[in-house]
Amino acid sequence: MLRARRKFAQWLFGGRTSERAMAKRFKLFALFAIGFIAVSKLLYLTGVMPFQNFELIIPTLVVIGSLSLYCGESKSWRYLIKYFGIIALVSVFLIDLAFWGFNPIYAFTWSGFIIIWIVGMKNKLSTFDRFKKLLYRTTLTAAIAILIFDVWTAFGSWLGWGEKSLAGLAAVYLAQIPFTLYHMTSLIFVPPLLGLGKLMIKVKVPVSVAVRAGSGVKVNVE
Repeated sequence: MLRARRKFAQWLFGGRTSERAMAKRFKLFALFAIGFIAVSKLLYLTGVMPFQNFELIIPTLVVIGSLSLYCGESKSWRYLIKYFGIIALVSVFLIDLAFWGFNPIYAFTWSGFIIIWIVGMKNKLSTFDRFKKLLYRTTLTAAIAILIFDVWTAFGSWLGWGEKSLAGLAAVYLAQIPFTLYHMTSLIFVPPLLGLGKLMIKVKVPVSVAVRAGSGVKVNVE
């Protein structure tokens, strides 16, 4: 049983070279993220989440969008990473339609998610940067992304159903403040998402070591 588990782990996470193993793990990270987004939407719509706007979609889009993920030479995987935001959000679109049918506000919520993805991609962070640096940048970006999303969707609500005046728009934004504060609690998902990404790229890489000619190398084996 133990040997079978090791073989499965090697097949799932390993590769003939360090580069291939890392590319495979980046692919898995991207697939996990797509699953997180779909599950988050389902949990939110079924009322499992503790309060409104507590969701995993924006943190996931920001974390994946902020990192430079190498998935090998496959064109299909390069396209997945390049268009991850759109591909991952297909599940959100379908779930929304299945639960509620089409609603005009989706023009703002769906486009808002795409805007978030583009905002995250502006970071272009290396996965090999220090965790603290990545955490600071991704958390700040996620906070800005939540503000952008809430401002954009609140504007859509005013445009569709609010009183068409500056006072009406101001009232909508004032009413939005508590929901945005709730929304900010979603930032709690950024550290574990980022930590998962850092954990998955831990691959042993062979390194050449310079040794003086004629000298030996002492190795302690415990």
